[in-house]
Amino acid sequence: MWLGLVASAVGQGAEEDIRGPKPLIAVPEVEPATPWGLYVLGGLLALLVIGVLIWLLKRKTVPEVSAEDLAKRELDKLGREGTELEAGDFALAASQVVRSFIERKFGLAAPKRTTEEFLLELSRKENEALSSRMEPLRGFLKSCDMAKFAGADLSVGDRGELVAKARAFVETPADGPNDGKEAA
Repeated sequence: MWLGLVASAVGQGAEEDIRGPKPLIAVPEVEPATPWGLYVLGGLLALLVIGVLIWLLKRKTVPEVSAEDLAKRELDKLGREGTELEAGDFALAASQVVRSFIERKFGLAAPKRTTEEFLLELSRKENEALSSRMEPLRGFLKSCDMAKFAGADLSVGDRGELVAKARAFVETPADGPNDGKEAA
């Protein structure tokens, strides 16, 4: 019964359409979507790779500067430009160079302590490299403290002498004044 109704409906629809077949409709061809996000991401990735390659090729290996060389540079700069500083500031800069040298070379926290605290720590430690230089260091730091805290004035000659003392301390070999070798 159902089949009969369907067949009569199909047959009836074809007989009633008097206009004939309809013309074909042109369907526009769909262009694939352009993946702009992928293009941008690829470009950024390429720039990153190029940047890393340039950095790797042009980077310079910074040679490690020894504690002695760094202290000598700072003392040379202080000797040239130190005349512009007040006496206390000059003495502070000179003592900081020596204290920083001691910290880098021997691992003692010299810049973070007062002169007395630092010298007391040195006397307690059995560091032979510093024990031979203890008295010159004590004299140098006391001279700096006099200018920093007692208001002592430093002439150009005094400033040069202070830098010379600091340089002599820095240039003394680590094993002592004769570098562990006996004089013949």
